[in-house]
Amino acid sequence: MEGGRVMDALIGAIWTRELWNVGLNLVVVALGIWYMAATGFRREIRSGREPVPPGRKMLFLTGLALFYLALGSPMEAIGHELFSVHMLQQSILYLIVPPLLIRGIPDWMWRHWLQRTPLRKRAVWGRRPLVTLLLFNGLFSVYHLPRVFDFLMGDELYQLLSHIVLILTAGLMWWPVLTPLAEERVLQPLKKLAYLAAAGMLLTPACALIIFSDGLLFASYEGTRLFPILSPHNDQQLGGVVMKIIQEIAYGTGMGHVFLQWVRQEGKKNMYGVPDEPVPMPSVEFNGGNLEREDLK
Repeated sequence: MEGGRVMDALIGAIWTRELWNVGLNLVVVALGIWYMAATGFRREIRSGREPVPPGRKMLFLTGLALFYLALGSPMEAIGHELFSVHMLQQSILYLIVPPLLIRGIPDWMWRHWLQRTPLRKRAVWGRRPLVTLLLFNGLFSVYHLPRVFDFLMGDELYQLLSHIVLILTAGLMWWPVLTPLAEERVLQPLKKLAYLAAAGMLLTPACALIIFSDGLLFASYEGTRLFPILSPHNDQQLGGVVMKIIQEIAYGTGMGHVFLQWVRQEGKKNMYGVPDEPVPMPSVEFNGGNLEREDLK
């Protein structure tokens, strides 16, 4: 009986119009339309640009859809009732959306944006992998300090600002690994793999603290809730597990992408016969009007 009430409440929340952010929906749809128009086949042919593959377009549109799912759907409201849903929301915003948008935007569009003076000055942070790695993971850990977390969850404006800051720093963290611009690549493939491994290690303490805590850490999730599926403590533990699993999937996928690119680069070198070491040329001597090769003497 209680399970039926939970499902009714969940279904009612999903279909409640007030829980869908119509304004954000219009912004996301407008961005999608603008992107499809800017990367249209005929327009690219006329401008002399290389057409954007359908797979890359799908990455961008999927990133937009997941962004709206996390912030514009009832997930935002349910995340205030269930900590596990809140952690799912964060996983989507910081670990899935940034890589999809970075890879979905074509290189010529990135170059156009990075030529703008305000962005050019800030883009230098993306060329400092150690700084971006520590910045995102440090801010993420501070966000989950109980006092900081409860303060941010209690104010919509500050919570929105925290989302913006963490999304931007997450994008900077992913940039050295996934940048489509050759001139922005500051890490070799092996260093990219080590970078992602370090990112996973830095995120682990926050997840472990949430999972293995003996009691409830966050006062925001005390008291009666709309969805009494789990106890607050078990819900908190599930949230840590959700974040850890999605983190492993995201970073594992990133490492797989880097490894495949590395293999393709090595394959191209072998295909075109680029030697690893220069081949010594036979020396030629001029002797009395005759050319003699050193290797034939």
